[in-house]
Amino acid sequence: MRNISPSKTEGPPLGRMPHVPQRTCVGCRTMRAPQELLRLACTPQGEVILDRSGRLPGRGAYVCCDVACLRMALKPAKLVSAFEQPVTVPAFEAVYQAAVSLLQERLKACFGLGRKAGAVVSGYASLRTALAHAKVGCLVLAADIAASRAEEYYGWCAQQDIPCVTLFSKEELGGSLAGPVAARQVLPHRVFANSFLRLLHL
Repeated sequence: MRNISPSKTEGPPLGRMPHVPQRTCVGCRTMRAPQELLRLACTPQGEVILDRSGRLPGRGAYVCCDVACLRMALKPAKLVSAFEQPVTVPAFEAVYQAAVSLLQERLKACFGLGRKAGAVVSGYASLRTALAHAKVGCLVLAADIAASRAEEYYGWCAQQDIPCVTLFSKEELGGSLAGPVAARQVLPHRVFANSFLRLLHL
């Protein structure tokens, strides 16, 4: 009887994490995964623009989602070095506003994925239950909730050492979750919460 060896399977060996490419921020020189950075592209005319898709052709330059890094990255010498050609330096405010808009889109998409995966819960009672079972990775408050309620949530987070951030409005948070308007959102699963926090660079 012939010995039949098992077929080879594709992918990395068991126990070994797949390789994740890294890119260096033009501003601070920190290395991060590309999806955690903003990408700048240079047009054939030498104009530097924010690459919203992250896939524009040509050489790219990466920068952290951080105001200080963005300011450093937009210095003429930095851009010339990154693109290895003469460039037209864009106005900081224009790139900043484009970056804020892009980051908001990423965060809302992150919420949407979390909702589908069951990693996002909302509402006072659900929040208290998640906190009681130590399942909270990050608490996100809408900017327009009542100040007294916000203080209560901040107190809970301080007691349990949970990251807490204020983002968007109640309407925007509700829209990103494709559900009823909610003033607070909890990310109970650490994997999803960590992905969210990397976008914010907290």
